[in-house]
Amino acid sequence: MADEPTATVIDDPSAGDPPVSEPDPTSPEPSDPVPPQHWSRGEVMGLDDDSVGWAENKGFENPQALVASYRELEKKMGGPPEMLQKWPEADDVEGFKSIFQRLGTPEAIEGYKVEFEEGAPIDADTLAWFKDKAFAHNMTNAQVQGMALDWNAEAARIQEEQQQALDIKNQTEETELKNSWGTKHDERLDYGHRALLAHGLTDENIDAMQVALGPKLLAEMAAKVADTMGEDAIAANTGTPAFGTTREQVQNSINELVGELNADSKRFEKFYADQSAPKESTGKDFRKMQQLELQLAGLIKAGT
Repeated sequence: MADEPTATVIDDPSAGDPPVSEPDPTSPEPSDPVPPQHWSRGEVMGLDDDSVGWAENKGFENPQALVASYRELEKKMGGPPEMLQKWPEADDVEGFKSIFQRLGTPEAIEGYKVEFEEGAPIDADTLAWFKDKAFAHNMTNAQVQGMALDWNAEAARIQEEQQQALDIKNQTEETELKNSWGTKHDERLDYGHRALLAHGLTDENIDAMQVALGPKLLAEMAAKVADTMGEDAIAANTGTPAFGTTREQVQNSINELVGELNADSKRFEKFYADQSAPKESTGKDFRKMQQLELQLAGLIKAGT
């Protein structure tokens, strides 16, 4: 009997794989891994819940980070607690007042103490106004002191600048007047001055007019007034003799004035101090002496 053919077994490709188990619906699902506890929660730190929450929110990675942050804070703030100032709310008037007073603003206007250099010109009304405005703007005493000195220095600079400009203007006009009147300049100048005095004006009035009008315009106007009055009328209304009076009379007037000056030390000092002062600022005694000496020189020259 012939051998029967043997069946060839074909390997099942899945035969070697382990069996796949179906999940058991009754088994609990695996949980996520528990994150590590923040260092601030450790018992050794001894922090309360609020402090722990604060440290976690700040994101400090470890105690060293917290210490480093605090040390930086100390560097930036600096100074002891009494040197630190909490900034008030915008509407806290008293809070801001306290800050200004700590900086140096006095509690009242009378608290401002301003010192000036010896001999410095001080206008009491201006200084009072300045203190009042300074207090309204919460300026410190040091600020008021500095501003007051700067104010005085600037006022002096402006005054000096204006005086220099006025001196140049007056000198220019004096030159123009001399060129216009020639050799009659001094006589015409004296003539007009005495005419204004004859009309009741004082030397102070004349000085003020010269500042307002300038020396040239005032001199020309005064000379015209004198021309309308005449020498006799001028002499009759002033304490100085007219041109044409005798040499003896003029000399007597000079001697009389010298006697008055010698009898009054203040007038004497003022008279000699005026010799170096600008013509427009000299006193009446010096002007009167100039007029008398001019008259005497004219009479001597004329041989009368």
